[in-house]
Amino acid sequence: MADNRRTTTRHTVSIAATLTISGAATDVTMNNLSLGGAQVASSTRYGMGQKVTIAFRVPTIEEAIEVSATVRWADGTNVGVQFDGLRPREVWGLNQYFKQLAG
Repeated sequence: MADNRRTTTRHTVSIAATLTISGAATDVTMNNLSLGGAQVASSTRYGMGQKVTIAFRVPTIEEAIEVSATVRWADGTNVGVQFDGLRPREVWGLNQYFKQLAG
């Protein structure tokens, strides 16, 4: 199963985000989030392997997180993206945010 391949814990969230591909930005809602990627609600069909940029905010980091990502799946209502790499400050901020969600 796909869940067995995950290396990071997914956290259920509801975060406004912007998904950008080829300069076209779409407002989306992030349904879950991990250090490795995210699932976002989007009716736009994205191709597997397509490169996108996703931008979002969490309360533990002052600046927005903007990270390039690769589409891993899309079903017409949701899109799964794998982050291409977070900066250390973003990893720290997300880990602090995840602690808040668990508490």
